[in-house]
Formats: sequence, structure tokens, C-alpha cells
Amino acid sequence: MKTVNNEQVLDVVYDLASSMGLRIGEFLDRLQEDYGDPVFDTAGLPAEVIAELERAKTLRKESRAAKRAGEEETRRNKDIAAFREQFPDLSAEEIPEEVWAEVASGMDLLHAYAYYLMTKGKKGDRADAVNKDNLERSAPALGEGSTEPSFTREEVERMSQKDVKKNYKNILRSMSKWKI
Repeated sequence: MKTVNNEQVLDVVYDLASSMGLRIGEFLDRLQEDYGDPVFDTAGLPAEVIAELERAKTLRKESRAAKRAGEEETRRNKDIAAFREQFPDLSAEEIPEEVWAEVASGMDLLHAYAYYLMTKGKKGDRADAVNKDNLERSAPALGEGSTEPSFTREEVERMSQKDVKKNYKNILRSMSKWKI
């Protein structure tokens, strides 16, 4: 039979915690939450001792819960401070619902809002590009007809050098509409 020493056991516990993305204390807390405290054989113990053990167990659970709540509150305060540092003039009411949904799923507020701004900007840039392209290709709106002449490639090729110089601006404007 092979024996295992404490160091080997600790290595396995650390590896398990690491594989779950947890620190060792968080991993042990999760084990206790999932499987409870070890069961002690209380047979033969006086009732006062059993009651004291139960109180100690309850106090440990409450202490762990309070510690987790305190850590969560500290994390939330740091998160808000980091957000306020980057966006000091933005109120909570101005933050879109989709940002709050990301925060609820575990993303911190600063990164969720930055991600929102980045994706909103990309969508806006794309829309601006499409609108510009459509505007260039579309016919002028009623009453916006161009009074400046427009030339085709063939018309420009038939022009004399003097006519090209004379109509140079209009030729350049016309070239943007040519299919190459």
C-alpha cells in the first residue's frame, strides 16, 4: 500500500482549486458549502458539548458568510471608484440597461461600460460609412439639383486641354461617380 504525505495532499488540493479558478481559501469554503462540515461522532458526549459544537458550527458559517459579504462589498466599492475615476460626470441613470445586464452576469462596471461604448462606436462608424456611401450613390433630393455640370469619362476624353482646365473642379467631382 502506497502512503501519501501531507505535501502531496496539499498539492492536489491546490491543483483542484487552481483548475476551478479559485484561491485555496475560496476552494475550501466552496467544499464546506457543498458538502457541509465534517460529521463528528457525538455519541456519548454530554448534551451541553453537542450544543456548543452546533453553535460553533453555526458561528463559523455566519462568519464565512459575513466575510464573503464584506469582500463582495469591498470589490463593488472598488469597482464603482474605478468607474467614477474614468467617467466622473456619468450618473447611474444614464448607464444603459445592457451595461447593467453585463454587470449582473459578472463583468465589472468599468469594463462593461467601456465595452458598450466600443461596440456602440463600431456600430455608429459602420452606419456612418453606409450612409455616406448611399448618399454618394443616390439621386439628389427634390430641390437639391446640382447646377454644376457633370461629365462622363468619354466626354472628358473628347475635351480639349483648355476645356479640361476650365472644368477641372467639375471633372474631379464627376470622377467620383465613374465606375472604374
